[in-house]
Amino acid sequence: MLKRLSIKNVALIERLDMDFDNGLNVLTGETGAGKSIIIDAVNLALGERASRELITTGAEKASVEAEFDIEGEEAVKSMLRQNELEDDGLIISRELSASGKNVCRINGTLVNLATLKQITDLLVDVHGQHEHQSLLMQSRHIRFLDSFAGERDRAQREKVAGLYSECKAIQSELLGGFGSEDERAREADILRYQINEIENARLTADEEQKLTEERAVLINAERIMTSLQKSSEAVSGDEAVSAMKDISGISTEYGELSKRLSEAYYTIEDIGYTLRDMRDSFDFEPGRIDQIEQRLEIYSNLKKKYGPEVEDVIAFGERASERLGQLEGAQEKREKLQKQLADKEKLYRAEAAALTDIRRTEAERLQRELLSHLKDLGMEKARFEVRIDPLTEPGQNGMDRVEFMLSANPGESLKPLEKVASGGEMSRIMLAFKAIAANADSIPTLIFDEIDTGISGHIAAVVGEKMVSIADNHQVLCVTHLPQIAALADVHFMVQKQDDGQTTRTSLKRLEMEERYEYIARMMSGMEDSKLAYEHARELITHSEEIKQKRRKNK
Repeated sequence: MLKRLSIKNVALIERLDMDFDNGLNVLTGETGAGKSIIIDAVNLALGERASRELITTGAEKASVEAEFDIEGEEAVKSMLRQNELEDDGLIISRELSASGKNVCRINGTLVNLATLKQITDLLVDVHGQHEHQSLLMQSRHIRFLDSFAGERDRAQREKVAGLYSECKAIQSELLGGFGSEDERAREADILRYQINEIENARLTADEEQKLTEERAVLINAERIMTSLQKSSEAVSGDEAVSAMKDISGISTEYGELSKRLSEAYYTIEDIGYTLRDMRDSFDFEPGRIDQIEQRLEIYSNLKKKYGPEVEDVIAFGERASERLGQLEGAQEKREKLQKQLADKEKLYRAEAAALTDIRRTEAERLQRELLSHLKDLGMEKARFEVRIDPLTEPGQNGMDRVEFMLSANPGESLKPLEKVASGGEMSRIMLAFKAIAANADSIPTLIFDEIDTGISGHIAAVVGEKMVSIADNHQVLCVTHLPQIAALADVHFMVQKQDDGQTTRTSLKRLEMEERYEYIARMMSGMEDSKLAYEHARELITHSEEIKQKRRKNK
């Protein structure tokens, strides 16, 4: 819902702040007072194309700020989050400078026009002389028809969407898991080479470490032999033990040292035997080191290709074997998936055809209801058709292209909706659509500009009542010059032009009830002070309030 609109330096409006309410908000004023400027400002905030001519003469820039209540508007909040914008509330601002600079902000963050329109398209429809109208977009006609059908086609649409997703999943598996026969053959050849290379190497997790240690020993063979020989000679001989044993009986202390030396001797003698054994058993083969180097090079090369560690190389080989198995069974699996896809597509087309049948039935009902509303609105000669054509490719929403066709006047052929109606006619057509879809339409704010062009009397009253009906479920802003519609307002604004002899400015006043009596009396009689018109205005507003109260009581 649009809560607040602030306008600065837009055409005749120097500064204007407006607070809107739920229900039916009506703007009235003399021709040329500036009502259309307010709608221009709204369109500026919504992201429509802007001209520098909108900037007040002498001003550097024009700006508009619109604040929306988005409580419960989950689609809007989701869009804000997708664009990394705060979603606690929504304030849109747009600034247009005389130099041509165009700045858009959402919740204080700079955005481009495309992002702005994406979000405002979910919030406001402006019907009238401007084209911020969702029903003029052919792509949205199928959405409107399905919303109109409601539960009648919901289950079928969900079934079609589910089958479409299943078909896409199978197609994805076919494309992702299989290439052409030549591609599979090439991949299989590469895998076989890799598997053979790894398997023939007969790698183990600890062999590389053992080989590295053995190579270190062989590289240092001479040094090792010399050290073993010296160590063996150094620990041989028992002279120290014999010498100490000769004096062991002289004192207890000498006896203890002799005993400790004897024990040490036996340990050293054992070490000496071990050293001699190591020296005698040391076997140096001149060609062994070359064998080790060749083997370690195999490890190194394979780690570079499939590593970085031996365990990674082994794991790579296992994965390659698994993938090769998949490829070797690919043709059989591919044929199985192709059959599954064919069966799913056949089922999809049958269910999509059933959805088309439902849509055709609902299209006929929509045609009847819309033409009935158009007749009420003074367009009894209009013709309307919901055209449903088949798509060549399946889609999540079935295989239908839906387009609304209209002939507004006798003798005119049916044409796409956006090409056939004048501003006033289009407003009434949109009013008829909104009256039908008031409960299903998710756009919270509707603005009708000059919807009453060319109508009066009974038709004006019908237009007003339909707008009240829409206002039960939407916020409605309506620019009108008809007292029958103004009398039904929940909030009534008077737009007026003021001229001080030097400048002309537009201002706005929110009317209280007594002011409404007086203003609507002027609208009806054209006179400033007519008692008869005043009483008629009171009667008209009282009757309008009764109509609204009765509607709300019966909801």
